[in-house]
Amino acid sequence: MALAGCATLEPHPNPLTADDVIARTQSGASSREIIDELFRTSTVIPVSAAEIVRLHEAGVTNEVLDYLQYAQLQEIRWRDQSYWYGYGFYRGFGPCPFPTRRPYRGGPWGC
Repeated sequence: MALAGCATLEPHPNPLTADDVIARTQSGASSREIIDELFRTSTVIPVSAAEIVRLHEAGVTNEVLDYLQYAQLQEIRWRDQSYWYGYGFYRGFGPCPFPTRRPYRGGPWGC
């Protein structure tokens, strides 16, 4: 009974696709509404130059395109940071055999 008050996990909404963004744009949704939904669903669309041109030609606003690029860059930064400096890991060599109480000091055992 002590755990009865714990928060329940709600299912995470599915991320949007590029075609979903186009459909919302063509249905008349504002840039702010589309960006809010992209943020709420944690959508990261890998946008190449060709994809940006396709979205722009379909009527997607510059604000939404800028947000898509921003989200992609943030995802790349997050993955890079957590790969190299994730908790308990050091420089991609695997779990640190020593406690992680100090900052990285170089070398495979200086975790």
